[in-house]
Amino acid sequence: MVIFDVPGAYLHAKMPEDKQTLMVLRGDFADIMCQVNPEYKRYVKGEGKSKVLYLHLLRALYGCIETALLLYNLYVDTLKDIGFVLNPYDRCVANKNINGKRCIICWYVVDNKVSHEDEEIVTSIITVISKHFGELTVTRGDNH
Repeated sequence: MVIFDVPGAYLHAKMPEDKQTLMVLRGDFADIMCQVNPEYKRYVKGEGKSKVLYLHLLRALYGCIETALLLYNLYVDTLKDIGFVLNPYDRCVANKNINGKRCIICWYVVDNKVSHEDEEIVTSIITVISKHFGELTVTRGDNH
């Protein structure tokens, strides 16, 4: 059994192109963003006594209403692409028969558990998922 976390998971999901989602940064947050990318300085506006920077989100950001669903759909599509089938009773559990044994992945947002009788199968699943989502934070063992 392995548990793993997908760091920055939301940023893998794209915001819908037909929607414009804006993020407002005020005061020190606007200054910090301009330090990260000085090109943003020309977009900073004054509203009252505060600096304001409006940004158009291209990727999902934790805390937006629809981003949890965007991430969920991306993750499910990824699992389906590698042969997993969603459990009809719990839509955050996916199963795949590998070498005659069941491999199970369960997740809650970005926290995941994958199990299979063969440790090499678990490692291969982690490798495939990391190809889609980047380096994962992985903990191995029987007790978590």
